[in-house]
Amino acid sequence: MSDRAKDLVLIVDDQPASLKVLLSFLQEQDFELRILQSGRQTLEMIGQIQPDIILLDVLMPDMDGLETCRRIKADPAWAEIPVIFMTALHSAEDKVAGFAAGGVDYITKPFQQDEVLARISTQLSLRRQTLRLKAAKEELQCRQTMLEALLDSIPDSIYFKDMSNRYLGCNRAFEQFSGRTAAELVGRTDEEVLPPGLAAVFSRQDQALLAACAAERREELLVRPDGGSALFDVLKSPYIGEDGAPLGLIGIWRNITGEKEAERRAEAERERLAVTLHSIGDGVIATDVAGRVSYLNKVAEQLTGWTAAEAAGKSSAEVFKIVHEETGAACADPVRRVLELGELVLLEAQTALIRRDSRPLSVADSCAPVRDREGRIIGTVIVFRDVTVERRKTEELIRVKKLESLSLLAAGIAHDFNNILFAILGNIELAATLAGASPAAPLLADARKATERAAKLTQQLLIFAKGGEPMKEITSLADLIRDSAEFVLHGSPVSCAFDFAEDLRLINADSGQISQVIQNIILNARDAMPGGGSIRIACANADGEERSLPPGLRRRSLVRITIQDSGPGIVPEIMDKIFDPYFTTKPEGNGLGLAICHTVVKKHDGHIAVRSEPGQGAVFSIWLPAEAAAAQAVLTEEQETAPPLPRRVLVMDDDEMLRKLVQAQLRALGHEAVLAADGEEAVRLFRQLREEGRPADFVIMDLTIPGGMGGKETARLLLAEDPDARLIVASGYSNDPVLAEYRNYGFRAAVAKPFNLQELRQAIAAAL
Repeated sequence: MSDRAKDLVLIVDDQPASLKVLLSFLQEQDFELRILQSGRQTLEMIGQIQPDIILLDVLMPDMDGLETCRRIKADPAWAEIPVIFMTALHSAEDKVAGFAAGGVDYITKPFQQDEVLARISTQLSLRRQTLRLKAAKEELQCRQTMLEALLDSIPDSIYFKDMSNRYLGCNRAFEQFSGRTAAELVGRTDEEVLPPGLAAVFSRQDQALLAACAAERREELLVRPDGGSALFDVLKSPYIGEDGAPLGLIGIWRNITGEKEAERRAEAERERLAVTLHSIGDGVIATDVAGRVSYLNKVAEQLTGWTAAEAAGKSSAEVFKIVHEETGAACADPVRRVLELGELVLLEAQTALIRRDSRPLSVADSCAPVRDREGRIIGTVIVFRDVTVERRKTEELIRVKKLESLSLLAAGIAHDFNNILFAILGNIELAATLAGASPAAPLLADARKATERAAKLTQQLLIFAKGGEPMKEITSLADLIRDSAEFVLHGSPVSCAFDFAEDLRLINADSGQISQVIQNIILNARDAMPGGGSIRIACANADGEERSLPPGLRRRSLVRITIQDSGPGIVPEIMDKIFDPYFTTKPEGNGLGLAICHTVVKKHDGHIAVRSEPGQGAVFSIWLPAEAAAAQAVLTEEQETAPPLPRRVLVMDDDEMLRKLVQAQLRALGHEAVLAADGEEAVRLFRQLREEGRPADFVIMDLTIPGGMGGKETARLLLAEDPDARLIVASGYSNDPVLAEYRNYGFRAAVAKPFNLQELRQAIAAAL
């Protein structure tokens, strides 16, 4: 039936009087009505109308109702439409003729309303039931066809039996196995269709399973009907009805002869491999194709801390855990890379193996695929050795040769020399403010410049000292680079062009040290072009994709600085030496410039590289980690200028001369100073000033007090007294970690000795 909301009744009658009577009560019913007046018209229009039932008059000119019905029923598309004849004839012969033509019922004239409606409703109801049964039958047939197709597409042999151990069906694979078609098998027992030996096995096993109503799976060697034998993975299980009782048995047979043979060959290959690997002096770890450890030799057990039994079945990344020695970042799993690439993979330099006891070992190794005779990868093998001792010796030798003298020098001058320079520089600066325009002013200015140069040289040497960290802050490179370059090139014949990305990322860096790196590189470029030239500085975001970068910087968010000059370039003979301390090609050089650049960049977890062709200039590239935070460090007006109101400042320093110098500096800035020689006195004066109602606005304290309590311990006590205390740390040890991470120790600002009035002013402003 159609999807119409109402049943469509087609009335075929050429008598207006009859039509009028029918319509008088059919129009009141929930039907859709169509009227035709001849048999031929009905045959032409039935496809367009598609009625659900036809009321057909028997006596019509041209073609009577009986012939019309016969032609309708002859077409399969319309044969199922019920036809009810309308006639004034009452004889049995007439009715038999109507039924023979395909009609389903009669309505006799004159029409009786109740009878007509009852007969129409009955036939429509029967039609609906017939169509539903037909649809269900078609769906059932479709499912059966699909099920048969699915079973035939399965390569495993499948059969079904009833409780009498007779076959109900099978798939095509079982037909091929048994040598019988499904038609030959259905209704028969094993003894009737299979060879005696095979039939006895099938029948005995299947009857036992049906009796026990239990599933079973096993491997079994069977002799096929063709006489050959094969190893099968056999699964048999009863299938259960809705009432929970077994209805029969299903059997599934998978030929695993080839798989078992492949496993046997692989096992033999693994045994030969194990013998070979056991004799190797290096550490050896073998894995399967899933990256699971299958073998460790004795050396590998000693180096990893895992026994072969403990490591078996574990992920290779868990047993052979490798990281980058400097960054601690996990290295790529060599086993996974080999399985992906299908070729030998070498470990990167500076790789450390983390033993099971968490102790690191420097290792060098390779990982290669293991293949069977057909060339298929069946696993991997890692061969590695401990190079910790030799790597340490190499690094130590380099360190001793290049930095030993600098480390000793830096350690010796760090505190005392900076204190002396502080006293000299501070007093010269104060004296210059008093001298005004007197003849002594130029002399004081020269003395100040010389002292600042000495302080700068000290800072350069201290960069190489152990333990020191940069005093980092969120920094924008664009202004820093531009100011540094313009400062060095001021008054020179060398031009400089800048190219900064608009969305340039921020970095967390010591702006003074990074500025020194830029200045040192540009200074070398300027000196290499005494007759003039050009420098181009570009700064852009990078994502660490360059293969030349250390592993710790790869795939990280970086900022790349490129400084390119048009000078004569660097000759290949000295390319490997330019970052060495004391190496210089300038008669007046000290050989520290590029060595400082290298050390600063490394302490910022970055990388610096150079490339050059003689006559084509040099290109220095610097990669620095980008700062994830979106904040930008910008000096506010308050940080750039002294506080407008006088402040009371408690100064702690063990050197009396320096205490008085800081007092004079503070007085020059409009502040009052209270002096303390050590931490104990500073704590006492801090409490006293609070009790007197005139507390210290700031406390400037030296980090190191020989024989007394220094700034770090004093800060802890003062913050216990007043958590809001504004503390500033000062030290001649400018490489001390406390200066780099002063906020972690409760300080609000830090200043390295020697410092001038401007630096002191900025420190006080920062502490606000």
